Amino acid sequence: MAIRKGTGAERAGTHAVLASRRRVQLLDALRASPTPMAIAELAVLCELHVTTVRFHLDALTSAGLVSAEPERNPARGRPRQLYRALAPLEPGHADSGYQRLARVLAAHWASSEGDPVDRAEAAGRAWALDDLADTPGSPRSIEDAASTLTTLFAEMGFDPELESTPEEMRILLHACPFESVARQSPNVVCALHLGLMRGVLTRLGAPEIDNRLNPWETPQTCVAHLARR
Repeated sequence: MAIRKGTGAERAGTHAVLASRRRVQLLDALRASPTPMAIAELAVLCELHVTTVRFHLDALTSAGLVSAEPERNPARGRPRQLYRALAPLEPGHADSGYQRLARVLAAHWASSEGDPVDRAEAAGRAWALDDLADTPGSPRSIEDAASTLTTLFAEMGFDPELESTPEEMRILLHACPFESVARQSPNVVCALHLGLMRGVLTRLGAPEIDNRLNPWETPQTCVAHLARR
């Protein structure tokens, strides 16, 4: 099944950069350090490969979250690049125009007449119908459905991880690009994502799969559960 993708420019922005838990881990390490750190030091501290650290630091630097500077007075050889976390923007200025708009709309929807959860889930289902290309008519297995949902969540910036147990398939969502809005209006935003998931299952011919989405099953992770009936 084809899933529409936005352009690189559409996916750019701080919320997209921080959709990776590895980048958040590196940023947290830099914020906790009283002095700038080299790539090798970060790799050891975060238990990551040097190449992986360099890749994520490039993204953080491009987003303006981290700065790089050459080491002064190196002991020997070429000076290393040292990285430091930049101070976050003042509250109220860190959001993009998109996030502010989403927050206003979610708050209005949550306080208006009618059940906001039902309406948000219905909107999510409509989102699935609008965003997904035509699909084959044959029903999909639970494994295929979980794989397709994982791909969709990855494209949206949720940093998903697919797990399989004898009882169910679980998609761990380690990041949420809509988190700031979801924390304030979870009944709207989380129901919207549940509706999206259920709309995808319907398009895949797999509506008989038991499913649920548990927001913040851990303090930082939401989990989508899929099980055979």
